[in-house]
Amino acid sequence: MSLGLLLAASSYLATQRQTALSTRAEVETSRAVELARSALNVALADLGRVGDDVPRSPRDGTPIAISMAEGQAIYRIWDEGGKLDVNHAPVQMIGPALQSLGDGQGIDAFDAVTIAQVIVSQRQDANALGDFPSIAIMLSQLGFPQEASLQARRMLTTYSGTAQINPRTASADLLRAVPGVGPSDVSRIIDSRSAGQPLPQLGTAGIWLGGTEGPVYTIEAEGILASGVRVEIVATVAERGISFRRGRTRFDVLGLEILR
Repeated sequence: MSLGLLLAASSYLATQRQTALSTRAEVETSRAVELARSALNVALADLGRVGDDVPRSPRDGTPIAISMAEGQAIYRIWDEGGKLDVNHAPVQMIGPALQSLGDGQGIDAFDAVTIAQVIVSQRQDANALGDFPSIAIMLSQLGFPQEASLQARRMLTTYSGTAQINPRTASADLLRAVPGVGPSDVSRIIDSRSAGQPLPQLGTAGIWLGGTEGPVYTIEAEGILASGVRVEIVATVAERGISFRRGRTRFDVLGLEILR
């Protein structure tokens, strides 16, 4: 009887300990979510700044870190105009971009071109679904590896509405995938825009580069507690209304996802 009582007590204590650990994990996750929301709010305020003399973070995914009492808040702003629009870009642009995303994921040049041709064929087929509503849905339908799909939002979009890429906000990986743009050209573009100088002339490759910033942006906001718990919020927002000098632009949230 004593042994039975001892085993029952041990089981009860183990259950209570597991419940306490689960509750603590939920509390830590909630704190990390709030920290990520703080980073998101700061990013939205950053996006709303107007005027050439007002400090603004880059719109090319450069991380901005903010130290807080509970940990660190980090945000990145991606201009959707600096990405490749799969609903408008030709095969010769989509193929290299997909190959860049598929490096190390089993997607070679042949697979990338094949997928690019399927994308273009589907959007041109009047009997098919037409334009893709989102990058995640498109890559899921085409069987693209999940690991690569998570990175696709940084290079591909369905929001820019043009086949051109804004070279002032495009990532280095995407610039390297543009036909006719070599490694030295990418370095020149990055250096010129960092220094606020005119971009270099790139000959025939220039037909793929152009456009303007916005009006749609993706914000990646992370909350990292001192304990190591991390939560990321990915939000897609669109400018709304008229901005005045030193004023703030309002944004509509087109999509929001919490990654834990």
